[in-house]
Amino acid sequence: MTWVIVILGYLVIALCGAILAQPQIVRRILGFFSIGSRIYLAGLIRLVLGIILLSLAAQTRLWWYVVAVGLISSAAGLSIFFFALKRSKKLLKRLQNQSNLILRLYAVLGLVIWAILIYALLP
Repeated sequence: MTWVIVILGYLVIALCGAILAQPQIVRRILGFFSIGSRIYLAGLIRLVLGIILLSLAAQTRLWWYVVAVGLISSAAGLSIFFFALKRSKKLLKRLQNQSNLILRLYAVLGLVIWAILIYALLP
């Protein structure tokens, strides 16, 4: 199971690199999830990812970091189901309207988080 998260991590790092080069990518992704009830798919993905990370934490180098990211991911994924759909879409719209600099900073943050996560998961 660890290798699935590591491969996902490499894909996320590649996506963050692409967002650094062209921030419009994140606007298209946010636009995709703002259609209909697709935001719940994002919540489900985050919830499952968090649960997987929590189950793998004991086998990693930086178990406390993996637990922290797993808890944050699970809480974020679960919270999406408690917000009204209208409020979630409003938040997505606000994120879409952020400046390119802010979107690039989010990409750098994601890149660092996933790089440390990959380091923690690899033997």
